[in-house]
Amino acid sequence: MKQLDQSFIIGIFGLIGLFIGLFVKNIMVWTFVGIAVGYVITFWIPFFKKQSQLKKKNMK
Repeated sequence: MKQLDQSFIIGIFGLIGLFIGLFVKNIMVWTFVGIAVGYVITFWIPFFKKQSQLKKKNMK
């Protein structure tokens, strides 16, 4: 995944968190939650997927 794609995904989740925060009156908390979810989706899920593929490859 390219850097621009990652930034776009994190930004979209940040905006979703911002809109949720506007409704529940905790703007900062939900914005950070949105950014954190975007970070998990763009970095950690591909990282663990790659690690599991390497582990399977090394076991063969």
